[in-house]
Parts: sequence; C-alpha cells; structure tokens
Amino acid sequence: MMKKIIIFIAAFISISCPVYANVAKISLNDAIELALENNLTLQAKRKDLEIAKQEVKIANALKNPQFQSNFLMGKVTRGNSSQFGLMVPFEIAKRGVRKKAALANLKAIENSIKESEHNLKIDVMRAYFQVIYLKSVLIIMKDREDLFEDMKLAAKAKPASSPNYQIEVLQSDIKYKKQLIELNKAKAHLLAAQFYFNKVLNLENSQIMYDTEEDSLFDDITILEFPIPTYDQIEKIAMVCSYSLRISDNYIEKSEYDVKVAEHKRIPDLTVGGGFAYQTARQTGGEALPGAFVAGSFDVPILYSYRPEINKAKLTLEKTKMDKTAFENKLKIALKVNYNDLKYAKENMQYYKQILKESDTILQMASKRYKNGETNLMALMLNENSHQQILSEYIESISVYYDAYLDLMYNMGHDLMLSNKFYFFAPRIFP
Repeated sequence: MMKKIIIFIAAFISISCPVYANVAKISLNDAIELALENNLTLQAKRKDLEIAKQEVKIANALKNPQFQSNFLMGKVTRGNSSQFGLMVPFEIAKRGVRKKAALANLKAIENSIKESEHNLKIDVMRAYFQVIYLKSVLIIMKDREDLFEDMKLAAKAKPASSPNYQIEVLQSDIKYKKQLIELNKAKAHLLAAQFYFNKVLNLENSQIMYDTEEDSLFDDITILEFPIPTYDQIEKIAMVCSYSLRISDNYIEKSEYDVKVAEHKRIPDLTVGGGFAYQTARQTGGEALPGAFVAGSFDVPILYSYRPEINKAKLTLEKTKMDKTAFENKLKIALKVNYNDLKYAKENMQYYKQILKESDTILQMASKRYKNGETNLMALMLNENSHQQILSEYIESISVYYDAYLDLMYNMGHDLMLSNKFYFFAPRIFP
C-alpha cells in the first residue's frame, strides 16, 4: 500500500510541475532576436498588418453592377415594353481618397508593430538584467553565509572562559541561521526572475529554460557598455525615431484624407445602364418588336449635405495635431529627465566601485583582527553590515543606471547599445 502511495505522489508531482528538458544560457542579443522572431504575442500583433492590407483592398473596391429587369403583365403590356439589362454604379472622386486614408492607416499599423518590437526588446532587456541583478544578490547572500559560518566557528574556537563567550556563540549562531533564511529568499527571487524572463520571451517551445549568459554584476559585462551622446543629439534622434511621433504623423495624414473623404461624399455618384427591351407579338397585335434602353441616375445631396461628417473629420484632424504637439512637449521633458538620471547614475556607479574596494579592504582587516582576538564580535558585525550595505548599494546603483538607460531608450525609440545603428540617421541629424 505504501509503495502505491509513493508512486502516486511521484506521478502527481511530475504532472503538476513544469518539466524543462534543459537549461540554455543565452546572450542578451540572442534573447532579443529569439523574442522578435518567436514571441507569440508579437506574432499575433503582426496579423494586424495583414488585416490592414486587406482594408486597403476593401477601400479600393469597385461597386458591383446590378442586373435589373421588369416583365409587364396584363393590359398594361399594350404599348409598353418589358426590359432587362445591366446597371453600373460609379463613385465620383471617392475611391482614391478612401484608399489613401487606408494606406495612411496601414503606415500607422506598420509603425505600431515596430513600436511593439521596440517595447518587447526593452522588456527582454529589463527581465534579462533582473536575472543578473538577483544572481548578484545571491552571491552576496552566499558570501555572507560563508562569513557568518566563519564567525560562528571563530566564536566557538575561543576559550570558554573568555568574556561574553556564550553571548557571542549565540549571537553568531542566530546571525548564521538568519542568513540561511535570507539565502533561501534570494534563491526564490532568482527563480521567479528566471521564470519571468522566459515569460517575457513567450516562446511556443516551453520545454527550454533560458538563463542569462552573465553570472553577476561584479564582473565587467558588455550589456553596460554603450555610448552616451549629448542631450541635443538625443533629442534630435528622438524627434526622428520616436514611434509615437511617427504614428501621430500617420494618423494626421489619415485624418487629412478622412476630411477629403467626408467632403467628397457631396459629389453625386453616377449610375448608368442599358439593356434589351421588347414587345411580344401578342402585345402589339402583330409582329414582335425588339429594342433597347439606356438609363442613368445620380444622387443629389439636398436633404442631407454631409456637413456633420465633414465637421467631425475636421475636428478629429485638429485634435490629432494637438495630441502630437502635446506629446512632443512631454517627450522633450521626459528625455531631459532620462538623460540626467542616466548621467548621474553613471557617475554614482563609478563612485560605488571605488567605495566597494575600500570597504572590502576594511572587512578583511576587521575579520583578521577578530580571529587574532584584537576586537570583539560586535565590531566585526558592524563592519560586515556596513560592507553588506555597500555591496547592495553598488548593485543597486548599477540597476538604477541600467533602468535609466532603458527608460531613455523607450522614449527615444532607438537603441544605443545593441547594434551599430547609433549614427544611422547621421546624414539627417548630425553635421
């Protein structure tokens, strides 16, 4: 019976928990390329482009002809002919502007998809960095565990008759056990970040667990190596590359054509037609009389002049232009904030690198003095806590620096680091 229970539990766990065939380390560039090519949400978004292409064809469609007929019966047939023929409607000055409006909407959707690709790139970069950041936290927690274990052993190694022997043994034991708890928390947070990174990738094949190529922020990592241009260059690049501004331009263009579409509705549409007309011998009382007919008609916009639709289209155009101007003003302020955040974050990160080296030297000296009996456990703990705080502040400064870069990249609509496209717009922007 017990054997069956164990087998059942093992089977339940294997079904309930996600199973990964393997863990694959991947670089940031490869992660981005993988997401851009295979991300399921992005693939669904790209269907909007195919839909918009069909909408262009719909806007350019010709109206279908109509077959019409009238067959007379009864006494009215005397002197009147029956007819059947074809009526063809023609839109006057409407189909062209309607198609141009649809094409402008197509451009907006193309830029919207590019914006989604750009935002996905940022999401991947942010999730990728978070894994490295939490790997660094785990290293700090593991180093602290080793240190507290050494402190615990050093406290026990002292003579039992030494002052505060029992207190220091208990203090070091509590400190060590609390650190084990913090270490477990760090492991859980890292696993959560790794799962989130794979969630952002959102790939159809979920059997592979992707992990970062880098192991910590304490080594020189390439994802932090990117040039910082001047603010003037950043603003010029953003005015050209911002997807939101491009989309605004597309919608302004579409709104301009929508005004023309509304105005052209006043132009009467023409319908022309013709066909076969005849009278039978019975109708004429003699021989059958064949013939033909020609017909035509057009709309007259008298009862409804389309004024409300024209006014609505003009108001929409004005609003679209105002929205772009408002966004452009906000964008420039956001860029200034992002630029200053990035500049000062980089400076602070360099300071923390220097402080970290000095703090590490102090901690090593304090640990050596405690082992030689030249100081007490409390003094060592104070030095260790100070070093721990500096380590945390150091990796946090890197996180602030990287987040500031991602925020700047988001608002610019351009990437300064992952490719060599920084001067791609040089002919238009830089002297």
